[in-house]
Amino acid sequence: MSFNNNSGGYMDNSYDNSSNNTSGTGYTKKPLGEQTMRPVTIKQIKGATSPQESTFKIDNSNVTQITFIGVIRSIQELATNYVYTIEDGTGAADVRKWSENPNESPDDADARRGLLVDTYVRVYGRLNSFSNRISVVAHKMRPITDFNEITFHFLDAINTHLLFVKPGSSQYKTERMQIDGLAAPTSLNDKVSQAIKEFDSSEEGASIDQLVQKFRGMHTESEIRDSIDYLLTDGQCYATIDSEHLKSCLP
Repeated sequence: MSFNNNSGGYMDNSYDNSSNNTSGTGYTKKPLGEQTMRPVTIKQIKGATSPQESTFKIDNSNVTQITFIGVIRSIQELATNYVYTIEDGTGAADVRKWSENPNESPDDADARRGLLVDTYVRVYGRLNSFSNRISVVAHKMRPITDFNEITFHFLDAINTHLLFVKPGSSQYKTERMQIDGLAAPTSLNDKVSQAIKEFDSSEEGASIDQLVQKFRGMHTESEIRDSIDYLLTDGQCYATIDSEHLKSCLP
């Protein structure tokens, strides 16, 4: 599923935070924050820093073009712009949308009328600071029509955040491997659960004596039984012919 929010640039492993890199084309590359649309939450917007005028950092990386999703809580109509207060569950921020033309067309008016209080919208814009208060200037706002986009956006924002704060770290790689099912089990509960699955082909399943024998010298019988009690309570396995034989519930 794709929602075309132009945030894909952050998946490129060739990311370089330098603003002075050049390529074979002979031109100077802009910083990543200038050339991509970063998915963020409002909490990240409110926590952005501004080390110098017109420069903003999130996760200690330059950013200007952003996109986020939230629900409109209030609308203030001014002479030359509209100020929308938008909340996404992590915080609230003011979003200013300038009137492109005082004599707006019927189509523009229809689009604006679709931005109502309690409507979920996606915002595309830039960070702005006035009197040490960070806000957003919107280039475009549109109502959300597929609510899967909300879930997608928050996952996208989390993934992007991890790429910046833990690029290539062993912890992040381990988490990804565990999610993908590639990492070896690390906790005793995981090890016992995996051992029970090894007896899936047996009608009776794994006996507790077999499990105790498998982990002899590494864990005591008491530890194995405590782990089995946890797996039973958690619904990861079940007893078969008696309380001493188990089979896995996991695929």
